[in-house]
Amino acid sequence: MKYIMATSTISKRLAGLNLTAIALGASMLASTLWGVWATHELLDLQKREVVTVQLSRIMGEFIEAEARAGRPSEETKQRVQAYLQAVEASVQRLSRDGRTVLVAEAVVAGSTPDLTEAVRADVVRRMRAIPDARR
Repeated sequence: MKYIMATSTISKRLAGLNLTAIALGASMLASTLWGVWATHELLDLQKREVVTVQLSRIMGEFIEAEARAGRPSEETKQRVQAYLQAVEASVQRLSRDGRTVLVAEAVVAGSTPDLTEAVRADVVRRMRAIPDARR
């Protein structure tokens, strides 16, 4: 009689639960945790504001101004690179502030706020921090 526990199966040692019940319980716990996480993420997405920015207009105006400026090609190349980085940083800042930024040219219809002027002002502020080689 004293050797009965030594020969029992693993299911008897786990308080009478078999492996199927344990796997089912773990699966239910994992599903519940995933549901809580997914609900949290979806509620965060509902809080985001969708805005548009007319990037082609901003970029086109800058390129035209650079073409008229008569700068050497190497300096123009550096300024275009700096401008692209400033535009990207400005759009990323909008995204960090809880907005989903769409390119206005890709939006077919809708009444989303247009933040083109805000992006333009931010880019101008960023570009002022870059020294002009001709000064």
